[in-house]
Amino acid sequence: MPERLRARAPAKVNLALDVLGRRPDGYHELDTIFLELDLADDVELLPGAEPGIDVDGPCAAGTPGDRSNLAWRALELAAAAAGEPPAHRIVIHKRIPAAGGLAGGSSDAAAVLRLAAQLWPGIAPHLPQLALQLGSDVPFFLLGGLARGRGRGEKLESLPLTARCDVLLFPPGAATPSPPRKTAAVFEAYAALPPASPAVPRVLDLLAAGHLTSGGLLGANALEPAALRVFPGLADHRARVEAALAQPVVLTGAGPTWFWAGPPGAGAALAERARSAGLEAIVTRAAQAP
Repeated sequence: MPERLRARAPAKVNLALDVLGRRPDGYHELDTIFLELDLADDVELLPGAEPGIDVDGPCAAGTPGDRSNLAWRALELAAAAAGEPPAHRIVIHKRIPAAGGLAGGSSDAAAVLRLAAQLWPGIAPHLPQLALQLGSDVPFFLLGGLARGRGRGEKLESLPLTARCDVLLFPPGAATPSPPRKTAAVFEAYAALPPASPAVPRVLDLLAAGHLTSGGLLGANALEPAALRVFPGLADHRARVEAALAQPVVLTGAGPTWFWAGPPGAGAALAERARSAGLEAIVTRAAQAP
């Protein structure tokens, strides 16, 4: 039995997100473009150790350090599929801000599924189904890279990413508190708004032409107007970020993290401008396939 197993759990942004309607099962039919980032948590699985979860790192605040963490649920599902007890310990080193639309918790859970498949190889064919039981973003992290997601996001199609790209993330901080049931609240607010025009085809054309910039992504997230209604201070946060950068930013997922995308090498200077204005800015890049 190995002493410990390790995996990388990357963040994501949504380059485009269309909401196509509500499904009979209560979920929404989506069409989205996921982009994996270099920013990542580190996840370890310690077989045979005292069961539980340890969370540390610069973004540990706001991440459950107990069995309510989605990563523990992933271990339970994987162990049940293997006919084994979840008698292992999970250690997560958090670099992805919590509850920001970057899917750090979903990515941690997917990392645990991948590690569990190393322990119990027989569950490998079942990982996509287990991932979907955990959440709509989890299946993407079994694939990674750049992908189009349909259905709840689980019907995935890999896309080529031919150009490097800097990405800046602007977590909201205490000035933009998350409401209870954040994602559900954003979808409820979306239902009260006029339907948005489809954006995924337009963004696919931009990607094919090699034009991955936040300016080209304006209006591509159908949930952005709803999130602006739900999150106090979100519009002010965007205004501060755009004033510091003198460039537009867009929302990822249901928010509340804004992001900028642009040419390689341009992100560091823009991040310093944002920090000089008192804003938190995380510099990362679009992840390239190994």
